[in-house]
Amino acid sequence: MSGPTVRDVAEVAQVSLATVDRVLNNRGGVSAKVVDRVKAAVVQTGYVRNLAAANLSRRRIYRFCFVVPTGDTGFVALLHAALAQEQHRLREEQVVVQIVPTRPFDVEDQIAALRNLDCDAVAVMVSEAPEINEEIASLLASGVRVVSLVADLPSSGRDAYVGPDNVMAGRTAAEFMGRFIKDAGNILMIAGSLAARDHSERLLGFQMVMQERFDGCTLLPAAQGADDAARVEQIVLDAARDRPIAGIYAIGAGNRGLVRAVGTLDPKPVTIVHELTQISREALRTGTFDLVIDQDIRAGVIAAVGVMRDLTDSITPPADAGRIKLNIYSRENIQ
Repeated sequence: MSGPTVRDVAEVAQVSLATVDRVLNNRGGVSAKVVDRVKAAVVQTGYVRNLAAANLSRRRIYRFCFVVPTGDTGFVALLHAALAQEQHRLREEQVVVQIVPTRPFDVEDQIAALRNLDCDAVAVMVSEAPEINEEIASLLASGVRVVSLVADLPSSGRDAYVGPDNVMAGRTAAEFMGRFIKDAGNILMIAGSLAARDHSERLLGFQMVMQERFDGCTLLPAAQGADDAARVEQIVLDAARDRPIAGIYAIGAGNRGLVRAVGTLDPKPVTIVHELTQISREALRTGTFDLVIDQDIRAGVIAAVGVMRDLTDSITPPADAGRIKLNIYSRENIQ
């Protein structure tokens, strides 16, 4: 006698088979209320899913690649840890995940990585450049589905974007910065690279709000720290030598250098950064940083896998499937 099936779950939950599939595979696009109903139906029916068996029955082994930067920055380490965790978990579901590391902001190295892929779909965190767009167009033409991760590539023709709204992230940083420094003083902005769309969009959002609502502040020309701690440290020290700095908005990585530099300044500038890493967490605790705007990168990896699976199966992902929410941390709400 066979056990309970997906159809039994759908009947008990009073939803479609497609909805049950989305809930069981974490593909998004389903309300929290319906998710709870499906999960309750799974418990009630005693249904036990076996994705590996399901994929084998369809003769389906998914092959996904992640082309992502490597390095010693906190965010990149968190990204690779999340990928390794999913890589291990998904192996049991007949999903093979290959991690392809590239040098940050190195277009030539990223192109070389994109030219040597063997997969059904790829998630890319690469620079925005015409040469990159050409490689993505070639992948799409060969049948490989392409998802941009963390930083969007809208002009590339990619199939979907998974990540936060980076313009909104920059606008949020500006809202707090303007209120913290009372709409007065010099503000230093440091990106990793303005060729990276996530960094340029954060900067754009930040500048928009500061100019619209806090025009008593002076925005210094945006510097590029290449996510390098020593370089970020020197940028801060050089800027502070010429004028008092009321605020620092660090858009990229290199926060070890930022911590060292801010520790030498008196008075301490209001400092807002991105990504809750071990370094930024400790800097919040000590009061060196005032605010961290964070994206849940593991949620991003899981969402990217779900979107790639949909695309590989010729299913249109829900419009919000790739949307990753932002979390705001101060010294009062970190663990």
